[in-house]
Amino acid sequence: MRTLARVLLILLAIILVLGLAGLGIGYATVRRPWPQVSGTLTVPGLRAPVTVVRDRWGVPHIYASNLHDLLFAQGYVHAQDRFWQMEFWRRLGSGRLSELLGPSALPTDRFVRTVGWHRVAALEWAQADPETRAAIEAYAEGVNAYISTHKGRLGLEFTLLGLMGRNVEPEPWEPVHTITWGKVMAWDLGGNMSAELVRAGIIARLGTGAVADLMPAPPPDRPV
Repeated sequence: MRTLARVLLILLAIILVLGLAGLGIGYATVRRPWPQVSGTLTVPGLRAPVTVVRDRWGVPHIYASNLHDLLFAQGYVHAQDRFWQMEFWRRLGSGRLSELLGPSALPTDRFVRTVGWHRVAALEWAQADPETRAAIEAYAEGVNAYISTHKGRLGLEFTLLGLMGRNVEPEPWEPVHTITWGKVMAWDLGGNMSAELVRAGIIARLGTGAVADLMPAPPPDRPV
């Protein structure tokens, strides 16, 4: 009986140790990519001190003495808070999503490359005026400052999906990626594309008056 009790105690101790170790590893995995929301950081690339204050909802408010640093800090904070979304949409907008998700994403990549979001973004970047280029470049510098100092801990999603260390380390953020990101967001917000095609077909066949009868606009005071 004593031997059995001793064995059970040893097994219980082993289970307890393994459980505590698992909790520690899990806590470190979850906590490691979290953004720093307090304290002081030294970030190369800033021209003057910048203050980032988060309100009770966690929304950052950035205070800087010049536009470059303001946009630099915005890029850094965006990367801190949402780099998985930034990386996902960057690859989506460039037709490179299959590099993350495998062959299942190839149809999406083909469609996106046919539409040409990244191609149009590159043309817009080439034609941007100096002021616009300086602003977008400052933002990209901030994103890259975060990427370069957080190798291997860029977001919980990367860890959970097992992407870190699989030759998918994020590339430097380029100005054209910001414009491409805007194209993806515009497409995402343009969810009425099918309805617009229907409206165009009605106008072509029945005239503009028929649109108001068949697809009336919702009243302005309707609930959201």
